[in-house]
Amino acid sequence: MNKIVRVVVIFLCYCFAASVYADVLNLDNYLNLVLKNNSELQSIQSNIDAVKGKLAQLEMAYSYSLNAGVNYADDKSKRPLSLDLIPDELEKFACDAAINKMFGFGTQVSVGLNGSQSNYKIADKDEDLGTIDVAPFVKLEQSLLKDINGASTKASIAKSRATAKAALYLLEYQKQSLLLNAKMAYWNLSYAKTVVDFRKNALNRVQKILDWNQKRFSMDLAEKADILQSQAAVKLGNLNLKIACEQENKANRVVNQFLAIADVNIKYAVEKFEEKGESFNSDYEPEKNCTRLDVLSSLEDVNSAMYDQIANKKTSGADLVLSGQYALNSVSTKLDIVQDDLTKAKKPSYSIGLKYSLPLNFKLRGILSQGYEAAKISAQKKAESLSIKENNDWQQFLDDWNDAKLKNTLAVEIEQIQKQRKQEDEKLLKTGRTTTYLVLQTEQALDDATLNVLGSILELIRISETVKAFYNYNK
Repeated sequence: MNKIVRVVVIFLCYCFAASVYADVLNLDNYLNLVLKNNSELQSIQSNIDAVKGKLAQLEMAYSYSLNAGVNYADDKSKRPLSLDLIPDELEKFACDAAINKMFGFGTQVSVGLNGSQSNYKIADKDEDLGTIDVAPFVKLEQSLLKDINGASTKASIAKSRATAKAALYLLEYQKQSLLLNAKMAYWNLSYAKTVVDFRKNALNRVQKILDWNQKRFSMDLAEKADILQSQAAVKLGNLNLKIACEQENKANRVVNQFLAIADVNIKYAVEKFEEKGESFNSDYEPEKNCTRLDVLSSLEDVNSAMYDQIANKKTSGADLVLSGQYALNSVSTKLDIVQDDLTKAKKPSYSIGLKYSLPLNFKLRGILSQGYEAAKISAQKKAESLSIKENNDWQQFLDDWNDAKLKNTLAVEIEQIQKQRKQEDEKLLKTGRTTTYLVLQTEQALDDATLNVLGSILELIRISETVKAFYNYNK
């Protein structure tokens, strides 16, 4: 009867475990779910997309633009328009439209059309008089000091581009860090599950020793101390299993958090991390094929500060602007005053201008110049510090990798020796040539050796995933 009850209980436990761990989640599918569901990652990705949009926006400085306007005026001031024309009332409607384009060499070009219609009311005239003026034009402006060859515009754009790229690199670095944490949460869960299975096996081993001693004690072949030692070992095994289950639940909760799952009871079967450790064969070595993104961000900060300094020098100093305009004037008129030849002009016109400006706040300009220089030096020093740190971190990764491989090799060798020792002690125990205490000591030594192997594999995974995240992200 007891045997039947045991079979039923085992079957129910199996069904429960099968329902809880029905979903097997490999690493790639897990990361896809994290990218899809994790709010923090979605926030970072949205910021990345926003910065990329701002990078594209910088080219708008050289894009075509359309400017257009209309104006209506009603003037009853009776101001003379010429020696012979003093209207009682003037109505004027004017409109203009132009397409503007800034070129890389700093010249602003406008191509457009000016149009106007004027109606004059004169007391001694029976009808209203007026003119229609249409004037297509081309206008050029070129700075001869600030923006010669587009230097000021290019510096401002380069500064904005460097600032945006610095922010983009930093966001990508945050994304890498978060994905690395998600990966390690996955492998920590795999490790925790492996430890739980190991603790169950270890508990079964000491339970067998207890059963063996109880059988021998019933036949007066073992001492009471053997029973007590075995019972203590079983209790310790249960305690270790409980702690391992708690660690598994914590690890599972972290994984669910990355998956944006609020229910802590949802659990998944995951890849065996021991299989991941087997991929680190003797020929595998960490490689660095790119610069860490936080360092690239700091280098872009240096570029931003440098271009900011250049732009400040250009915009805060004197400027000399050359401008010119060419227009094709076409005027039609209903005026009867023949003497006013200006109103009938149909010849093209052109103009050339030169304008000089000089800010007089020399002291303030000096203070600003010192500030921009200090900002550049600060960015340079930060970049130097991060570059040195990145190099030291990489060397530390190489040292940690070699140490972890050596520890893994030694741990595996020690585990094999402890397994052999356990087999020998079991033989001696059965023949009564050793004590329960020594056998339990062997069991504990084997447990420690196995945990060392598992810990060394997890350390190899941690180093490998970190290197892949920060130094091999282009692969």
